Amino acid sequence: MKTEENNPRHWFYLAAERLRAADVLHAQEGSTLTGIELLQEAVERYLKGFLIAHSWVLQKIHDLTVLNDEAKRFDARFAMFDDMCESLTEQYWAQHYPGGDLTTVGNDYNEYAQALQNSLR
Repeated sequence: MKTEENNPRHWFYLAAERLRAADVLHAQEGSTLTGIELLQEAVERYLKGFLIAHSWVLQKIHDLTVLNDEAKRFDARFAMFDDMCESLTEQYWAQHYPGGDLTTVGNDYNEYAQALQNSLR
């Protein structure tokens, strides 16, 4: 499959694949650093897909707070994800490069994965 960065369906496809992978990993090993990265990447791709569907010009960024703020310009209901986006972004960077505090990374995986699943229904 060849994907296109301006096709929202392709972003949603990639997001769903990462979410499935995160859930499989979580079921096998519980909360892991890789699982948090996969969950963050799933949210990032869902947000980018939503934004591109609304004629947003792709920005290659990983900050979910910035992306969620953009999404709220189109739909105020995205405000319910403010805390999750801020936390997942912080956890993503903490585990992505050495030097971060890993103490609480993944503690809220179940809550965030469930919130994401619920929003996709």
